[in-house]
Amino acid sequence: MMLEILKKMFEAKPEISTIALKKICSDCGCEVNIDITPASGGYGLQGGALFECSTDDNCAKCAACYKANQNNNRKKVK
Repeated sequence: MMLEILKKMFEAKPEISTIALKKICSDCGCEVNIDITPASGGYGLQGGALFECSTDDNCAKCAACYKANQNNNRKKVK
């Protein structure tokens, strides 16, 4: 679903090679600036992460919270 949303964003503005989003981190509440660019295998994101959430909108995490959550998830899996 997220890939479809990103694809529609770029199709709506084909002249733009980078889309800049300003969001609020769902974990710490800081402002997150995410630059999205098309890549050969999908999309590249710099500055944070986007994900689907329970609302109709997408949610974001800053790079620090995303990394911290990745480390926590790895510990749970082991």
